[in-house]
Amino acid sequence: MCGIAGYFGPRNLSDKIISKTLSLMKNRGPDSKGFYKLNFRNKSLYLFHSRLKIIDLSNNANQPFFYNRNILIYNGEIYNYLEIKKKLQKIGYKFKTTSDTEVVLLSYLHFGERCVDHFEGMWAFAIWDDTKKKLFLSRDRFGEKPLFYSRKNKEFIFGSETKLVQSLSNFKFNINEKLIKKKLGIW
Repeated sequence: MCGIAGYFGPRNLSDKIISKTLSLMKNRGPDSKGFYKLNFRNKSLYLFHSRLKIIDLSNNANQPFFYNRNILIYNGEIYNYLEIKKKLQKIGYKFKTTSDTEVVLLSYLHFGERCVDHFEGMWAFAIWDDTKKKLFLSRDRFGEKPLFYSRKNKEFIFGSETKLVQSLSNFKFNINEKLIKKKLGIW
């Protein structure tokens, strides 16, 4: 289990918010943690990650993971990553790690958003595509790996836990108990 979170909006996050968010992620991945900040069109993009090392135990697979200015933060496991890796190697891609993390990012670079059609597993990830200047998020088909998000006040915030989204927000979340009861059929 790893932790991911991100912020895209007009604010520059304080060191206090950055530190708090990384601290809140520790339970999801104690082996490494990091973040990356990018300025783009008068907005800031922050990508946060905490890692639990499972497949590739080296630090080379730590995240945020970079490949030619493209950046990935990822939580999950792609069960068929070795098959996908062989296909990409035949096409000419070179790999620096033995991780499924690198396979996810290179799959995106080759297949685009349709990369998820090739994945068997559970995942939640965010990729900054530097060529297209676009942030792409995906969650597995069944939602085994959570991905919560909020859009408010020209800000887009996401995370693998609601507390991460809240830590990056400058507003208070309100719980709509009526809607929850309605959805659960408790009227």
